[in-house]
Amino acid sequence: MPAITRYTGGKTDLTTVHIKKLGARLAGELLLPDDSGYDQARTVWNAAVDKRPALIVRCANAVDVAEAVRFARKHEILISVRCGGHNIAGKAVVENGLMIDLTPICDVHVDPAKKTAAVGGGAALGALDRATQKYGLATTAGVVTHTGVGGLTLGGGVGRLARKFGLACDNLISVDLVTAEGEQITASSDSHPDLFWALRGGGGNFGIATSFKFRLHDIGTEVLFAVATHRLDGAKDALNHFMEFATSAPREVTSQAAFAKMADGTAIVNLGAVHIAPLDEAEATLTPLLNSGSPIATRMEKRPYVDVQADADQRFPYDQRYYWKTHLINKLPQAGIDTLIACYDAVPNHRSMIILQQFGGAVRDVGSADTAFANRDAEFDFIPAAVWHEGEDSAPLVSWVRDTWESMKPHSCGVYMNGLGDGDDERLSDAVGANEVRLRELKALYDPTNFFRLNTNIIPAE
Repeated sequence: MPAITRYTGGKTDLTTVHIKKLGARLAGELLLPDDSGYDQARTVWNAAVDKRPALIVRCANAVDVAEAVRFARKHEILISVRCGGHNIAGKAVVENGLMIDLTPICDVHVDPAKKTAAVGGGAALGALDRATQKYGLATTAGVVTHTGVGGLTLGGGVGRLARKFGLACDNLISVDLVTAEGEQITASSDSHPDLFWALRGGGGNFGIATSFKFRLHDIGTEVLFAVATHRLDGAKDALNHFMEFATSAPREVTSQAAFAKMADGTAIVNLGAVHIAPLDEAEATLTPLLNSGSPIATRMEKRPYVDVQADADQRFPYDQRYYWKTHLINKLPQAGIDTLIACYDAVPNHRSMIILQQFGGAVRDVGSADTAFANRDAEFDFIPAAVWHEGEDSAPLVSWVRDTWESMKPHSCGVYMNGLGDGDDERLSDAVGANEVRLRELKALYDPTNFFRLNTNIIPAE
């Protein structure tokens, strides 16, 4: 029998017979370390994460999730929950515990008449986009298609539609959940409304979400995409203009700045924007972004929304190692822009990046206490991301991220929960703000023993 890590430290009578009985009760698979498919199931997006669960339950449905939870509670086994496996710290995988894998629960059912989508707890964002775009509909999703819908949404969920339609969690109608007691419930504005409040930005602290129901919006199937590429050593004026453009653009526009390196090692800044429907005046709106400074290349074109959503996939593939730290920031003054340029000028390798992903717009229409997601006044998520291959020395890259993060600290106005990495749990207050008190009270109500703890953890109130 594999070594088992327990969440209480107590001893139980767990035997191989118990494990076999669990497997017999499941519609899905139970994987042990020697089983075929085990290594594939434990592999997550960040290749720097290499943990080995004692057991993996690949759930076929919510009943399997409930079985796994009750089994883990009875035998005091530490659990982790995998939706998409995209968390930077790899919290989807537990060492010597039980990993509850939701990825087989990945169906997306769209009701075009009601403009809603029912989404399995293990679905990826790309599946959601493809299913809804068949009808010219969409809801706010992230910017990497293999990110899990569940993790993104429970932590808030920013994306290219957030400035127009709010965060992913703002578009939630209901969540089907397995509680820490192994019960199946539905949380919505009419059923367990306090829990529904907590699920919209409180992370994976309150249960395992097996299904989400989202509100959808008409956006058509094409967007106008524009990008201007500047050399880093000539980007100061363009970045100043970018700040003005992004913060004053209509809500149909979402902007992003990406500091990167070309194949020949030239450091560049890509200043991009996406304009969703209506597109009548979109070209006139985006043209000023391309006309500022002295770009070395520009591009503007209508593109399928699903293709634009997949643009970042090639920069964040599954086979590389990652480390980042983040700040939420507002419009940067000249000093902040100078700091950004200096920090990226010191990047140790060609693959690492700095990303500014825009918030704002409709995100601010919801009060900071109306959901658990509190940081609604931020304009950008600032992400210095170290990326490296196996065998490459990661120490200078990690130091670069930490130094860059520290340099930008004077401009911080909080942190996005979904950006928190390993060792960042002390920043929970920066993520949830004044909502922390209520969240701890609800944690004590729904998970008093802190059974769900491998997350950005909210400690139950005493």
